[in-house]
Amino acid sequence: MNKFLNEKNLDILLSLALLMLFVPALLPLFDMEGEWMIYVYTAGAILAVLSRVLQRAAYRKDKSIPLRVRRLKHIEFWSSMCYLVSAYFRVSDPYHPENWIAFLLAGAALQVYTSFMIPYQLKKAGREDNKNQ
Repeated sequence: MNKFLNEKNLDILLSLALLMLFVPALLPLFDMEGEWMIYVYTAGAILAVLSRVLQRAAYRKDKSIPLRVRRLKHIEFWSSMCYLVSAYFRVSDPYHPENWIAFLLAGAALQVYTSFMIPYQLKKAGREDNKNQ
């Protein structure tokens, strides 16, 4: 993989993308909504999918990752796809928030589940190095 696209930089890119999703989703609760926040939200969803695709390409080459962890990594990818569908609903129908919020919460639930299960499965498999989280 490219020198710039190592695991640490992809994690930073994913963190930035998730912040770009979180802030525009939180601001309507404080009545601070702007039209430009929809574009920030969409850019965050696209960055999340991009970082997950690049992470997916990196760990597919590593054959030492257990099968259950690989499946959990696939679930992480699908959580980012939920964010992308959420951004689609936010752009196409901004006056019905229940659609995009449902996909945002579904993606977040998958993200939380995998964030707990990946280290558990790596520990269960006996891997001391948790750098492939």
